[in-house]
Amino acid sequence: MVEPANLSSAIGIAVSSDHIRAVTLENDVVTSTQVFEVTAEIPLLDQIKKVCQRTAGNANIGIAVPGMIDLKTSKIVDSRISELTGVDLKTEVGEHVVVENDVNAAAFAELKTGAGRGRRNIFCAILGEGVGSGLILNGEIWRGSHGFAGEFGLIVVDEEGSRLEDVASAQNLVRRTRNRLQQDSTSILSSEREGGVNLEDILGAAAEGDDLSRLMLERTGFSIGTAIGAVINLLDVGLIVIGGELTKTGGTILDGVIQGAKACASQHSFEATDIVVSELGEDAAAIGAAFLACRS
Repeated sequence: MVEPANLSSAIGIAVSSDHIRAVTLENDVVTSTQVFEVTAEIPLLDQIKKVCQRTAGNANIGIAVPGMIDLKTSKIVDSRISELTGVDLKTEVGEHVVVENDVNAAAFAELKTGAGRGRRNIFCAILGEGVGSGLILNGEIWRGSHGFAGEFGLIVVDEEGSRLEDVASAQNLVRRTRNRLQQDSTSILSSEREGGVNLEDILGAAAEGDDLSRLMLERTGFSIGTAIGAVINLLDVGLIVIGGELTKTGGTILDGVIQGAKACASQHSFEATDIVVSELGEDAAAIGAAFLACRS
């Protein structure tokens, strides 16, 4: 059990399937970042506790996790990381710990110190292992009535009933690219064995100007953009922030997002909306968790 913290500083911890990222926040400034690899040999909960013990000291702790958080109990009721489903981190780590959905935390970080500085309303979409979103309204996280808001990846984006996550997560981008390589021998990636192509390969090839890789990212971006267009029409937030692994090539996927949003949003709403890439990158969720811990 981690001892109750002091308000002078905060630690933000973001959990994913392959690493745990911890940032130290002092006077609203990130002073250090540490990344701990997740190992299959040790239960994930024990690894989270160990990171808290190693990094927290006398600071408040915020923990950002992928999944739905029950507002009443702070229990993780559903997560794509199966080990986290049903876990109550407040009980396991300490009652003073703040637990938040990872994309909500990332959106809050962008508001405080990233692409959303000076704004009051932001929609943030994170594209990585899954597709998630966080919504900031009037300067505060909008979690919904029960804490389950933000399931952006479940929006249906085509006539076949495919959900956004079916085409826009990292795993599904890789799957679709591998399938396309069976028909395309001109790509840089064609020299790789079909099963060996991974996300880094696709992003690296796109950065080198590979037509197939750029096409796959642009098409992925367009699908995301069609869903973003619905968000723009419905909420008129004024700022859309796109983050996550798929944005490492910057403009390639962003161009597709903008095209898709333009095609599906009303002209006036689209023209009044800025669509930008995250300024905080992989640290966003951990930074947001630290800011939330400072408020507890």
